[in-house]
Amino acid sequence: MRTRDAQRSAFFLPAIAATLAWLAMLSLFAGATVAAEFPSIELETTSSDTLDGVLRAALNAPELDRAAEGGDAKGWQPFVEAERHRLEELIRGQGYLHARVEMPDAADDAGSSDKVTLKPVTGPIFRVGMVEVDGLQDVATDTVRDDVSRQMMEAVGKPARGDLLATLEDEVLWRLRTASYPFVRVTERELLPIPGRALATARIVVEPGASARFGAVAYSGLVGLRQDELGRLQPFKQGDPYNPDVLERFREALLGHPSVKAVRLRLPEAVDADGQLQLRAEIEEDQLRAEDVAGNYRTGLVAAVSAIAALAIRQVSVASLRPGRSRWPLWFEVVPVLLLAAAFYLIAQRMLLLAFPG
Repeated sequence: MRTRDAQRSAFFLPAIAATLAWLAMLSLFAGATVAAEFPSIELETTSSDTLDGVLRAALNAPELDRAAEGGDAKGWQPFVEAERHRLEELIRGQGYLHARVEMPDAADDAGSSDKVTLKPVTGPIFRVGMVEVDGLQDVATDTVRDDVSRQMMEAVGKPARGDLLATLEDEVLWRLRTASYPFVRVTERELLPIPGRALATARIVVEPGASARFGAVAYSGLVGLRQDELGRLQPFKQGDPYNPDVLERFREALLGHPSVKAVRLRLPEAVDADGQLQLRAEIEEDQLRAEDVAGNYRTGLVAAVSAIAALAIRQVSVASLRPGRSRWPLWFEVVPVLLLAAAFYLIAQRMLLLAFPG
């Protein structure tokens, strides 16, 4: 029986190995065929070298390569179509608001094309002809509205690019926050082409929120510091109009304190019934650690021993003074006192560390 089993094993094992090797080679060729049937993506050039560089850098070739390795040779169209739409939005963000990307060499549903060429059609570059900021009717003063409008008009004549729109948004937010509107937010922004002209309207819609004033400051994380000590660093009084610049000066003043290591100022989510912001200052003190002052402790002991030795020598040697002298030279009187003062300071530092470990 053992001989017969051995013969069967000798027969089947080579057959199994040959079958596995054949399947591996088949999967290899099948994968190569699928990858080969996924088309390569090329971009035609435009009239702008700068735009061509942006498009070449933005072409998502790695994502297309991963799609090619996915195994569905007839399903490449959705990936290329998504890339085409993404490039269209990118070109429009450069100021070509009527741009489109065509695929003149796209294959049919059979999906057998070796190459797909994306052709950008840019059209004219648009410039900002008008800036609209909606939502300012809820802002309290005409001065703030005029300041925002005057700043926005500086964008007129510039290319209607996406980054310009983002800059305008930042300007609106900052100017309203410095005008005591800490919760202002942009709800909508867009570039709208003006019909018949290569001009666009930059439109931003804001929601100012409530106007705010500074309230009280609650401190947390204090160990050795006192609230009244830090309160003297506040550059504002309770009831003053909110201003992020003033709040930043307060943060810098706290960081400038020798015992403060880190500061985080937190705003509430809304004003209170009096229209005030009750602030919270989270303080991390720069406390002494044992390893930081171990050397000072040893130095203090050495200073104390030296001072005591100097005083002992002075006392023992008083009788040896020359006739006519009633005391030691001034420097010998001062040195022991300085050594003792340094010793007391360094030892006191050590005792504070033991009492309040950091």
